[in-house]
Amino acid sequence: MIKSVLFLLSLTLIISVLQLSSGARAQLVQSSQTTTQFNLTPEQWRQDLQFAVDSFLAHDRSFSPQKRKRFREMIAALQESAQTKTGMQIIVGLARAVAISDNAHTRLYLLRNRSELRRYPIRVWWFSDGLYVIKARAEYSEMLGAKVLRIGGHTPEQVKKAVDPLYAGNGPWLKYISTYTMTSPDVLYGLGLVGADGLTEIEFLGRDGRKSKRTISPLPLRKSNQPTEAWWDLSPLHPGVDGPWQSALPADASRLPLYLRNPVQQYWSEYLPDSELLYLQYNRADNQPGGEPLAAFGKRFLEELQTKRAKKVVVDLRLNTGGNLQVARSFLQNLASACRAMGIRPYVITGPATFSAGLYHAAQLRQDANAIIVGEPAGEVLDFWSEGGNLLMPNSKLTLHYADRFHSYSRIERPEVKPFLDADLNIDSLNPKLLLKLSSRDYFAGRDLALESIIAQR
Repeated sequence: MIKSVLFLLSLTLIISVLQLSSGARAQLVQSSQTTTQFNLTPEQWRQDLQFAVDSFLAHDRSFSPQKRKRFREMIAALQESAQTKTGMQIIVGLARAVAISDNAHTRLYLLRNRSELRRYPIRVWWFSDGLYVIKARAEYSEMLGAKVLRIGGHTPEQVKKAVDPLYAGNGPWLKYISTYTMTSPDVLYGLGLVGADGLTEIEFLGRDGRKSKRTISPLPLRKSNQPTEAWWDLSPLHPGVDGPWQSALPADASRLPLYLRNPVQQYWSEYLPDSELLYLQYNRADNQPGGEPLAAFGKRFLEELQTKRAKKVVVDLRLNTGGNLQVARSFLQNLASACRAMGIRPYVITGPATFSAGLYHAAQLRQDANAIIVGEPAGEVLDFWSEGGNLLMPNSKLTLHYADRFHSYSRIERPEVKPFLDADLNIDSLNPKLLLKLSSRDYFAGRDLALESIIAQR
């Protein structure tokens, strides 16, 4: 009897040890997958890099002849050194080569349009007074609202300077994109700013005024072919990805400024009777999935404009990173006509995330309705290459996006790249007439200086 009991106890112990061992192995496999997902042979990397020259460069039109030559030189150097480089070093080298196109639509998909790399369990935003943590996982909640002082011993400005060459774009757009790359341990590892394990120390100034340090670990890799927008993190009402998240702002719509109240709605409006102002937020240039088509929404909006006899109209495009400009084109043309007929000069709010089709609509209202631009400079220049398509690299399966059609919204003559798409726009500038940069103090206080300034205009 005693022998039987001892045998059963021994058997149970062995099974438990095996289960623990199996669990540990599974955990190691998951960890290994997040750090060695691009563990290709040097020859496989050379093949992918050659694909970038033979296929991507052949399709893309945004590179000048000089930059095409430079691209080939940079790729050749990567191929030659592939034997001694890590996968992430090759990836950041490729991203850097693609970015010399100086065209924001020409890019290697890593973090925004696709999720191919790991992120840290915090989300950050550049305000006029620095880089701040606006969302965090529960275990890092003490960092909410904190100003980031150092990342792995480097100032945020130094880290941004290191990641900026990985993507093309103007200053506002590079700030927007840096909120992704600066919170990716894989990118920072490829740049030599953190070790292969991705662990890094964040030094921060808490909202209580005290300096602290915290070592943060990467989140597990979450691969996705769906876009992720950094501006989602500004609103506590957007679930985001990789959550659940805690926010530096209260998850109470009544305590939030209008532009953060409906982050999952691609378009919505509200009439402010005290200001006789009709507000429209357009967050994504497309129809709302499963919701009211934009054409129907636009018809209702124009009817409300006539019924309410609004004195001011605001079109908020500060979070519109683009999509299909055809979806709202007719509606905004009709809105411009209605504003002219009613003697209203509309206001358009822009910001670093105003990009692509979002920029088109700002330019459209500027030209057709003499709109007043308010807020921060847009994240795109007036003339750029876009459209194009995606090319999947054969071994790493990373996506390269090429651009092959030219958009010109400025008055600059460019006969060498004709025919243009949307050649009907010719404006001087989209620089804000009312330049209002968002500070951390105003954001955490729930203020919207752009809308407040518009309301105050006489």
